[in-house]
Amino acid sequence: MLLWEAHMMINKNKPNGIRPLFSSPVRDFSLPDLVQGKIEDVYDEIELFGFPVTMSWFDMLETSFRGEVSARNMGEYIGKKIRMVGHLVTVKYIKTIKNDWMNFGCFIDAEGNFFDTTHFSQSLKNWPFKGSGTYLILGKVVEEFGFPSLEVEKMAKLPVKPDQRY
Repeated sequence: MLLWEAHMMINKNKPNGIRPLFSSPVRDFSLPDLVQGKIEDVYDEIELFGFPVTMSWFDMLETSFRGEVSARNMGEYIGKKIRMVGHLVTVKYIKTIKNDWMNFGCFIDAEGNFFDTTHFSQSLKNWPFKGSGTYLILGKVVEEFGFPSLEVEKMAKLPVKPDQRY
């Protein structure tokens, strides 16, 4: 019916008393109120781009804890056990001499600085990586070739604010 009306409007012809074959009841539709907030926008951005644009990964965490030490201050804590929070960038998988797995991780902290982690096989068995995300990491700061890194004892993926879109 709409197609015929569009055709008549384009051709400037007026319909001559055309009656529909069947009368259709008129239905009243009402749209629900759409709730939109920052967190919904961020999940849309992640879905479209693969990463958040208007917030950081750290802003999406349910906790406000950002670690005891930032990556730029790691050198001051050589030999000490600390807790750090970092978003996973990449993981390198290595087989040891005993044919066990170990990992080297690269993370970015809330200030935008990178830091490296070493996950020996015993730590990795009890506290494995659980995919992309932001992790709370407990470990000892060690230094090799003038560069500090974290030998991981424990690690847990931090929960993020839930996606309310669905």
